[in-house]
Amino acid sequence: MDIKLNEQPTGPLAGIRVLDITAMITGPLCSQMLGDLGADVIKIEPTHGEVARWMVPPEKNGLTGFYCQMNRNKRSLALNLQTPEGVEALKKLALDADIVVENFRAGVADRLGIGYEDLKPLNDRLIYAAITGFGPTGPYSDRPAYDPIAQGLVGMMHIQGAPFGGKPQLIQSAIVDKTTATTAAGVVMAALYARDCNGGTGKGQRVDIPMIDAYAANSLPDMLPVDTFQPSDMPDAQPLAVLRAFATQDGHVVGMALQDNHFLGLCEALECMELLERDGMRNVGERIADFGPWLDAIEIEIAKWPTDELLKRFDANGVPFGKVKTIREFAEDPQALHNRTLFDAEHPENGQMRYVRYPGHLSETPASMHKHPPTLGQHSDEILGAIGYDEEAIKQLREAGIVG
Repeated sequence: MDIKLNEQPTGPLAGIRVLDITAMITGPLCSQMLGDLGADVIKIEPTHGEVARWMVPPEKNGLTGFYCQMNRNKRSLALNLQTPEGVEALKKLALDADIVVENFRAGVADRLGIGYEDLKPLNDRLIYAAITGFGPTGPYSDRPAYDPIAQGLVGMMHIQGAPFGGKPQLIQSAIVDKTTATTAAGVVMAALYARDCNGGTGKGQRVDIPMIDAYAANSLPDMLPVDTFQPSDMPDAQPLAVLRAFATQDGHVVGMALQDNHFLGLCEALECMELLERDGMRNVGERIADFGPWLDAIEIEIAKWPTDELLKRFDANGVPFGKVKTIREFAEDPQALHNRTLFDAEHPENGQMRYVRYPGHLSETPASMHKHPPTLGQHSDEILGAIGYDEEAIKQLREAGIVG
């Protein structure tokens, strides 16, 4: 990912304008991805700042670490959308926008007068992306859907908890928010292609991305086979037993040795060739029939070795295993360094700042970092001036508490 601070982006979405009316993780991360790909993203937030600005330390010069990971490559306009004047300013911005991304609860945007039906007459090329918890309509549409609620609803908590005494387990990360963000970015670009491709519609559209749909699409494909053919008489989906971490003398490793060549290499590396002769371990068919015995057996053998020596032996025998690392250890991993998966960029006030790169490596139109996360209202005058507000008008809006 190129670092081209204060330069015009040249990614595949250069020239596309996005109005980002979102908060926290899902919406901001979606629009950040669009910004990484070159879009001009205008972040519209309340005059007191969206909640992520004040969550999770550390904080430095009006930015928190949490906010920074979701809001690079954006300009900030602090605008009170609870006022007619604030709504009018947003509608002026929508005249030339390509995409609006919002994650209000169902009906809130309509009540404010900035929903799809309000903006569509102003700009029929506008793509309006609404990220919702459960969906725009339906029995749960007016309920808030936080990440753990969606995790509980979709069914994966039972799968996660099965190896831990059967108690349902949450993934210790905002996994639903993040999978929804990446899904939403892809859906938005599909709508953009439908509008602009050769033979496209030339028109915008509303796209809805419910969190439960996005999480289900990302987590259930390998869990749903038992119910593929209906009606099903198979037991409920179970965890993939082969997914296990193994303790070493000084850490943990993970990997896969299910296939015959891998299992042979593992036994050679661990100097336990006798496992090849045990019932249930002699071939891949036996090992698939019952994962427990051979996984338990190699767990005992792996625990006899220090991590680094073990991995050298595995590499030499073609066995796909790797070390379980902390996030800071991952930052120093040779492949992560080569990919620049985590990268640092110099901030004029805050010194070196670290980010996670956009994951796609485009050879001709690469993603880039061209703006650090903005301070609150950093670009308010610039953005409003470009749509016709003069200095006196902006001053009056600021004095009235409409612009921050």
